[in-house]
Amino acid sequence: MEKPNEIDPARLQTAAEAAANLRGQLHACPEPAGSEQRTAALLRQFLTEHTSLTLHPCGSGFYAAHREPGAARPAIALRADFDALPLPEGGAAHLCGHDGHAAALCGAALLLEGARLGRDVFLLFQPAEETGEGAKGCLGLLQQEPVAAIYGAHNLPGLPLGRVYTRPGTFACASRGLILRLRGRQTHAATPELGRSPANALGQLLCTLPALAAGGRGDELALCTIVGAQLGSRAFGTAPGEAELYLTLRTGRDEAMGALQSAVLAQSEAAAREAGLGFAWQEQDVFCATVNDTSCAERVLAACGGALLPEPMRWSEDFGQYLLHCPGAFFGIGAGEDTPPLHTAGYTYPDPLLAPTMQAFMNILAF
Repeated sequence: MEKPNEIDPARLQTAAEAAANLRGQLHACPEPAGSEQRTAALLRQFLTEHTSLTLHPCGSGFYAAHREPGAARPAIALRADFDALPLPEGGAAHLCGHDGHAAALCGAALLLEGARLGRDVFLLFQPAEETGEGAKGCLGLLQQEPVAAIYGAHNLPGLPLGRVYTRPGTFACASRGLILRLRGRQTHAATPELGRSPANALGQLLCTLPALAAGGRGDELALCTIVGAQLGSRAFGTAPGEAELYLTLRTGRDEAMGALQSAVLAQSEAAAREAGLGFAWQEQDVFCATVNDTSCAERVLAACGGALLPEPMRWSEDFGQYLLHCPGAFFGIGAGEDTPPLHTAGYTYPDPLLAPTMQAFMNILAF
């Protein structure tokens, strides 16, 4: 399908070069969720120096407004995240490409200069996507401005560079972390009968909890993945009295998430009770499913000459929070078939992806 609204190649190239320079600066100062002060300052500085867009605070993020007097077409918001991934050894790194997301949206801001689209446009820059908290803090945009639809994009390693992919309905799965705590009684390793060890209950749950999820595919996906456990230490004279189990629950639909979590907690509490242990639990990194509005997803496919994604992405994305309150669609753009996977040490957002992403944003705005 031919893509509409092709931008003058020389102008697009100039804007993409400026965006690539900005991405390099963002890449060099990675900040994890909740600590993105320098990153936000760089983005604000770029927009202030290179565009006439007005900047407005929005929760812990901000948005840039392109307003057209007398605009008759519905206003559209475009969103990019800008936090980095924390590293196990400390510090952070842009291993998910959020530096590229933010740079591409700044590149679109350059292309908005002098544009007459017949609509207002709001460019939302959001922190803290990786924890699932950032979008919740930026929902104020939808109350502060008359946004009729919101769109966002994510780079997709392993797929052809620059190709747009989306689907009506679930684009990305719901997920949440669960911390399960088992509390017994510590004792000397020589007298284990005087304590109350959580070891057997922990072992039982390690084996049985994953089987509670049906697996499945597409919207019916349900997974319970063990991501870690903690029991005692290298203290060979001590039998531990406490244990923790770390799980990630993942489903294609929000309704299925509630049922899966209830089943996990019920089985865990029963195992603890049978072993005479105390039981507690805690949620972390909660993401609802990212469910695209059908007409908005079709708009992306038509405007960008996109391809239909056959199944939802298994990973999660807090863009789904906006879609609970406003029609919109999330889409992916291929980052190259030989590109390393997201969240791995070898991944870096490819600068050649900036221009296609900027073009896709402008196509959606003009369609």
